[in-house]
Amino acid sequence: MPRILLVEALAATREIVQKRLVDSGFDVLVSETCDAAPGIYAAQRPDAVVLAVNSEGAVEAARRLHELDQRLVLVALDHGHLEEPLGAGAVAPLQAGAYVASPLGRELADRLSLLIGQATASRARLSGVALLLSRPPAATGEIQPGVVARLIHQLWRSTSDGVLVLEGEGPVRRLFFLRGSPVAVESSEPGEALAGWFNTTGRLDETARDAVRDAMAGGLSAGAALIAAGVVEPGEGLLAALRAHVRSLLITSVGARGGQWRFHLGDEFTAQLQTVEVLPLAPLLEGARAHLTVKHFADALKAVLVAIPTRTVECQKLVALVGLGMADQRLLQALDARPTTRAFLEARKADLKEALSLLWFLSLIGAVVFHESAPEPGPGMTAAADTARARPPLPSDRAEAVRQAAMRILPGTYFHALGVDIAADSEEIERAYHEVSERFHPDAFADWEVGDLNDLLLSVQEKVSAAHRVLSTEEKRRQYLSFLLLKFELAGVRRPGIVLDAEVALKRGERALRARRGDDAVAALRLAADLNPREPEYLAMLGFAELQATGRPVGARSGAAIVSAGRALELDPGHHRALVVLALAEEAAGRPEAAHAAALRAIEAHPGSELARRVLASLRP
Repeated sequence: MPRILLVEALAATREIVQKRLVDSGFDVLVSETCDAAPGIYAAQRPDAVVLAVNSEGAVEAARRLHELDQRLVLVALDHGHLEEPLGAGAVAPLQAGAYVASPLGRELADRLSLLIGQATASRARLSGVALLLSRPPAATGEIQPGVVARLIHQLWRSTSDGVLVLEGEGPVRRLFFLRGSPVAVESSEPGEALAGWFNTTGRLDETARDAVRDAMAGGLSAGAALIAAGVVEPGEGLLAALRAHVRSLLITSVGARGGQWRFHLGDEFTAQLQTVEVLPLAPLLEGARAHLTVKHFADALKAVLVAIPTRTVECQKLVALVGLGMADQRLLQALDARPTTRAFLEARKADLKEALSLLWFLSLIGAVVFHESAPEPGPGMTAAADTARARPPLPSDRAEAVRQAAMRILPGTYFHALGVDIAADSEEIERAYHEVSERFHPDAFADWEVGDLNDLLLSVQEKVSAAHRVLSTEEKRRQYLSFLLLKFELAGVRRPGIVLDAEVALKRGERALRARRGDDAVAALRLAADLNPREPEYLAMLGFAELQATGRPVGARSGAAIVSAGRALELDPGHHRALVVLALAEEAAGRPEAAHAAALRAIEAHPGSELARRVLASLRP
């Protein structure tokens, strides 16, 4: 049953219109004043609105209703049965879809049925972004300085899917979100669209600019045009460009100072737009510093100048998502002494905007709260420094152990930094991140004077936070792993044509072997060999796993291992591990002469191999 919102102040007219609409099969909501109509519409989402032309505030009510829903079905109703009608000319300011001079007769019901049917059919034909924007917004509001940063943070907290539309002083911008993270952007300003942004940021020369323009004129998307013009590489090159573009427009949007915003729920845009993952909170601080004034931050903190800013339980996790630089990390550490907000800022007059904006931002995202007095330290909270006495220096043996551990982390890969391998799942990465981060966090040394170790601890935190940002996201982890494996290929550690999933399967197989899970090891290593049948290392490891799988008879195990080792040696006749596995498999099969021959071949191919010598010595004479 279609639902209608009737906006009519005159009781007599309201009763007549309501009865006729109900008799025609409509469910009718009633608003006695124009002021109340937008609120009722936002809460009930009727299919259409009937608005009396001569009601007080009708024009303003229509404007607000259109802001709530750009596809609003609005019928303007005149009062012809009670007084002289105002006429169709009075409808223009209302932007109504139809004008009805009198509620008597069938005209009003017929017009409503027709318009609602057309709107329903129109929505059914929509898809992607158009479908998303056709829905009434879930929320709307006025843009003021700092509001966009708060909105983005709220969307991240609520893990919402949808599009945040910003309209006002400048171009119309659309920020698209999946699970609370910004993934795509659009702008009505050509210079802010992807190709225009490449041009305005100096990334296109004249030749490339013409090539991109011609490609887009031929029907290619901006991304495809940039690839066709040779500006970016397909795959990771394009994704990196899209991430930079999304981040840039987020930073710009944070600086919006006026206009209106609205948020439409839904994820239908994913079928139309190329989406990428961007750190949701990091652009907020950068955008605020670039576009908001010192006075804005000072006014926001004015009420807490005599309070004590204190890090919350979530602070460490939130800061990791932001990826604070070294300077901001040092500012954050200065809160350990529990100064008041005023004292903290007065001590940093040389970099006042950085200190003000950081404190404003940490408060915004819930990483810092303000207390009237220093609170007792709780779980995850920094212990208050005892300003009445100097902290003792960190014992030299512990300081040296920390220094050595840090120096092992800093030069390595992100996997090495967290102490995980490439087969680690999300839970392992999360657990490892918290363990390493807590072990090296300055809070763990709050009772000691760490001296020159402070910068080293901050460097480790920065490296560990960066590792977490990359490895905790499937897309970024795969991109990073592809980069590492390419280095192995170039260094000759693996043959050309590395397959990422095969390397991960190899690592899982190695894990299963160490845990003595033979069947799991065979399954993982067989998958690696299937994914990349040109890599002899996978086949050699598969042969070893098949030999160790105790759930099968010895003859079956040794036979399978001989086949796998033979396939590896077809690819690389001198492969060290394959020759060793072949020797062990021949021994298990009861063919000592063949085992000795394989072991000798391994030593001849690799004279320094201690493994081959041990295997040869272990063989039965």
